[in-house]
Amino acid sequence: MHELDLISSIFYGTSEAIIALDLNGKVLFWNNAAEKLFGYKKDNLIEKYIPIISNQSKFELNYVIQKTIEGKQTNFRTQKQSKDGSILDLIFATNPITNQLGEIIGVSIIVQQMPLLKKISYLPLDIDPIIRGQKRTFEEIRNLIMLNINNKKTINQIANDSGVNWRTVEKHLTFLMGKKLVKEIFSSEYVRIFELTELGNLHIQKLKKEGLSKLIR
Repeated sequence: MHELDLISSIFYGTSEAIIALDLNGKVLFWNNAAEKLFGYKKDNLIEKYIPIISNQSKFELNYVIQKTIEGKQTNFRTQKQSKDGSILDLIFATNPITNQLGEIIGVSIIVQQMPLLKKISYLPLDIDPIIRGQKRTFEEIRNLIMLNINNKKTINQIANDSGVNWRTVEKHLTFLMGKKLVKEIFSSEYVRIFELTELGNLHIQKLKKEGLSKLIR
C-alpha cells in the first residue's frame, strides 16, 4: 500500500473526528469525520472558518498549545458552533505530535460528542484491577498497549485508546519493537504508525484466552 493511501485509510476512514495542528495553530489535518461534524470542507481550510481556532477560541487554543509544548495531554469539555449554526457539546482529547527525533511539532485532537458519550459506559463496574489501579507493572502496561493496537494506529491513537500517557506509550513501543511484538510500518515528520507483528498477534490471542480481553475498550 502506498504511504499516503495508508495514512488516508487510518485517519480519513475512522469514525472519530481528528484534527491536527502545528504549534502555531495552523491546521495540518482534518479528517472526514471532523468535516461531517463541523460542516467545513477539509480541502478549503481557511483559518477564520475553523471552529477550534476562531477568534473566540484563541484562549483555548493557546492553552492547548502551551500544554502540548510541555509534553502534556489534555482532556476538556468545550462548545463549538458548526457551519449550520448548531451548538456542539464536545470533549477534546489532545496529544502531542512528535517527529522521528522525539521533538514535539504539533498537537492531535480527537473530538467526541458529549450526548454520545453519555450513552456509553467505557469502564464497567467490574473492570479489571489493571485498569482501576493507579500503579501498573510494565508488563500490564505493555499488554494494555498491545490490546489497544489491534490495527494500524499512531502513538496518539494508542495513547487515547489505552488511557496511557503518550510518552509512556512511545517508550514501551520501543521495547515491544525490540521484542518483535510490534513493528513501525510508517514514519514521517508528523506521524508514526504501528501494528502488531505475527508474534504480537499470537501474544494477544494468548492474553484473550487468559481472560484479559476485557481490557479492550
